[in-house]
Amino acid sequence: MKNRLAALTAALLLLLALPAAGAGEAFKDEVVYALLSASGDVKAVYVVNSFESASPQEVADYGEYTDVLPLARAEGFAYRDGKAEFRMDAGRFEYQGTPSGLDLPWRVSIEYALDGAAVPPEELAGKSGFMEGRIVITPDERFAGVTGSLTLQVSVTLPAEHALDIRADKATVAVSGGDRSLSFVLLPGRAAEYAFSAQVRDFRMPGIQVAGVRMAMDTEMYQAAAREALAGTLLETAAGGLLGGFLQQMQGRPPVSFADPRNAVRSVQFVLMGEAIEKPAPARTPEPEAPQETFWDRILRLF
Repeated sequence: MKNRLAALTAALLLLLALPAAGAGEAFKDEVVYALLSASGDVKAVYVVNSFESASPQEVADYGEYTDVLPLARAEGFAYRDGKAEFRMDAGRFEYQGTPSGLDLPWRVSIEYALDGAAVPPEELAGKSGFMEGRIVITPDERFAGVTGSLTLQVSVTLPAEHALDIRADKATVAVSGGDRSLSFVLLPGRAAEYAFSAQVRDFRMPGIQVAGVRMAMDTEMYQAAAREALAGTLLETAAGGLLGGFLQQMQGRPPVSFADPRNAVRSVQFVLMGEAIEKPAPARTPEPEAPQETFWDRILRLF
């Protein structure tokens, strides 16, 4: 009897140790896309909510959207009163939501001048002279949890055939297919102002882009480099620890959902896409309509 009881107990413990069907977690990644005017004004925002799980899951996700669109199949998908609910299979599921407002965690302002005079970006296309650009980015305090966790990379592309003598003191400059790509980096929670200039002719350029991601760094490599640089000084011992703390701040706090603070997120990213500066396409001249043929016209064609 005791042996049977011991065997039953062991079997019960084994069953309890096995994962239950459907147990696990759905990890959420959130990507926010926004369209900006050439001056930085927000024109449209939408959020792609992506979920990943190793097993089927019942999921509830929050966000105030005026419109939602499932991008894959999920059983019983429904959205009401700011809450999406669905059952997903093992794998990935995504749905897109259009936020009810156009507020973003950062305010972006883009200004231009030509030969020292301010000029709206839409009037800069096709112009020649000395062009100056100015980008100002300011975090919105209402979204401190988001801005404190993400690093921004601002990308400006100047076409080689339209811009010469390019200057941008705070940018990393790279050659990309003959064009010049300027990259500015803004650390979490910071505000910044960036400037660039060029001699332009028949000017045009792609839209400025801003990407927000949580930066990852090889902390051990930087700590080793700091210790080597300070070898033999009083700071050698403390260098690694001080730099480690600094790098942790640079990488930002854990990610926070933009859609709703109730959402647990694995990652949050932003992609802000500015409009290009280019000449508008010439309006097509409508072809004149052929005169309607009359009965007498058809008779005359017989002779």
